[in-house]
Amino acid sequence: MRMSWGSAAALAALAAAALTAACGGGVGSGGTGSAAQVAQGTVSGFGSVIVDGQRYDDRDIGAHREDEPGVERLSDVRLGDQVEVEVDDQGQPTGLHVHTTLAGAVDTLVAPDRFVVLGQEVQVNADPATGPVTQFGGGYTGVADLAAGDAVEVHGVIVPEGSGSRVRATRIERLAALPAYLKASGLVSALDAAGFRLGALAVHTAGALIEPAGRTLQAGQLVTVFARPTGRSGSAAAPELQADAVRIREAGTVGTRLTLGGNVAALDTVAERFSLGALTVHYAGATLSPPMLALAEGQYLRVSGVLRADGSLQADSIALRDGRNEPESELKGSIVGFDAATQRFSLRGVAVDAIAAQIEGCAGGVLAEGLYVEVEGRLGPTGVLAREVKCESEPSGGTVGRKGTAGSVDAAARRFVLTTSGGTVSVVWSDNTLFEDVTAQTLDGRRVEVEGVFDGAVLNAKKVHGED
Repeated sequence: MRMSWGSAAALAALAAAALTAACGGGVGSGGTGSAAQVAQGTVSGFGSVIVDGQRYDDRDIGAHREDEPGVERLSDVRLGDQVEVEVDDQGQPTGLHVHTTLAGAVDTLVAPDRFVVLGQEVQVNADPATGPVTQFGGGYTGVADLAAGDAVEVHGVIVPEGSGSRVRATRIERLAALPAYLKASGLVSALDAAGFRLGALAVHTAGALIEPAGRTLQAGQLVTVFARPTGRSGSAAAPELQADAVRIREAGTVGTRLTLGGNVAALDTVAERFSLGALTVHYAGATLSPPMLALAEGQYLRVSGVLRADGSLQADSIALRDGRNEPESELKGSIVGFDAATQRFSLRGVAVDAIAAQIEGCAGGVLAEGLYVEVEGRLGPTGVLAREVKCESEPSGGTVGRKGTAGSVDAAARRFVLTTSGGTVSVVWSDNTLFEDVTAQTLDGRRVEVEGVFDGAVLNAKKVHGED
């Protein structure tokens, strides 16, 4: 469904209705901010969804993303995505939101590891000591594949720089075409009656919807701008954008427990504070991991604490994420598409190269299709380079994968039979099931990969992915 916004007032009404109907609006997505805990950061693995090394059980929730103003849809979650997890006071995740940082065309390539999208400089990262290694998808295998004019989706960490910011990319996905709405995220600067700037981008806000309702734009805020491609004007060096909507990305309300991943900027060791994106972090008294950690500009940290009345974060724990103190990536699930010659396979949609891995607990010391495994390793540009692969018994209630041919589809009952190399499995789906490259109407006879959780002998699908 594609909505046409006739005016700011109409957009506001439709957005409110859409957010009410959607599965949670998200604290940073314009929700109520009522979550007891919020985690924002980079997806570093799966089993549950793993954000900057911390696990969050996502079995009972679907992921959503806002690709047009006020409308959230079911979404896949990929390695390197920027996400927000809402957690209730019982510790149960209640919402999972995927936040694209930039969506638009590559304006210019300015260096082997840097390019510009909508006036925002994007830096590719290959060094785990300075943050998550950039993941590539959509046909890209690395930074050398990028070309000016490519339509791309970028996920990344906002790093303050001077009066603006830059984006350290955690995932870059090539798109077949520009999306219906361009997106640009960054820190507000040069605010005036006509609009503001995000880096080199001049954003015009006349007639634009500002969300959440009742908030006012301020310098230094983290925002995401939505605009139609026709709203793009100016040159590559001096781009302009007529906004349809501007979403102020708020971390939460006073007292919210927040876990946040990002790169240190504006470090002040005397005042014991630094910046992560738009947020000021006070770290006096915080527990450090490793214990002798010396904070420094540019480090990638996972910070946990409580939001103060002034909008800053009082940290109580800080962990360095540099690929040495914690694994860069962890995966749990069923091996799919195993290639014995190359020792490569897919796990929860992530490409795994196990050619140099230590194999533990597997019969005969070998891997095979369908085995349930735990993988630890480092990040390559298109997936995980496994250091260790450990076979385990398939856990009750754990997310598993099955690959085969769909048949006996009953769309009314939302079920089908999956015929695999090991037999047949009864599969059911729900409103929170994501269909990729296949629909319920085209499912019969298709080769598919299903991710889900068993309830007895029935596989409750979280994702059904069609294969060519």
